[in-house]
Amino acid sequence: MRTDGITTAPAEGTAPRPARLLPQGVGVVADVAAVAALLAGGGRPIVLAASAGAVLTGGYLLVRRLGQPVDRTALVGLAVAVAGAAIFGYALPAAPTPASDPAARDGGVAAPTTAATSAAPPPDGATAWLFDLPPVEGGQGWRQRAATVSGKRYEQSVVASTCFATNDETESFNLGKRYTRFKATVGVADTAPNDYRTRFTVLVDGEAVFQRELALGNTAAVDVPLTGALRLMLKVESVGLTSCDDAAVWAEPALR
Repeated sequence: MRTDGITTAPAEGTAPRPARLLPQGVGVVADVAAVAALLAGGGRPIVLAASAGAVLTGGYLLVRRLGQPVDRTALVGLAVAVAGAAIFGYALPAAPTPASDPAARDGGVAAPTTAATSAAPPPDGATAWLFDLPPVEGGQGWRQRAATVSGKRYEQSVVASTCFATNDETESFNLGKRYTRFKATVGVADTAPNDYRTRFTVLVDGEAVFQRELALGNTAAVDVPLTGALRLMLKVESVGLTSCDDAAVWAEPALR
């Protein structure tokens, strides 16, 4: 009968068998890496399945003190540990990359993000483009780029997405009581589907001061007072069964 333990009683005339600690230590490493992957994996099935396999294999190596040669067991344990570490690396959030912009069809140039773009000076009577202010909330899926609305091209615009499963319907800015007026032209980009219909809303310190529903080919002028205002929020919403697209345009949004 074999008795497992840290050491085994040597037979007469033979040297003591060394303790099998290395495989168990490697099993612990595998378990730690796999559990870390479970926590960082964000629920991805491939991460969960591979992590569960690493946990089971590492646990097997940990609780079963094998009688095979140490180097073979260590090799198996090391493979499990490396697999767990690889899963953990895959599960870590990737560095942000410039998102592909299907709406870049307008002009054929990839769309820059709001924060990374420099722009021409605002028109006379305005002190700043709105997109020169860093948003304090929302704005996922909103991009500063050129857009054509009702046949007119606007070089300085913010184009919002109505795909709210992945993007935000609002973008907010701190005004710090520095501005007196917000002006823009709102409309639907000419690249939008025929059934595209959007509700544009401007809120100042939480109060709606402008709202308009627009379809393809329509535009509306925005001119709202901001004296003493702290927060400006822009909002776009799909109306009815509108298609999901990046086509809600805030053209030439200027502050003064």
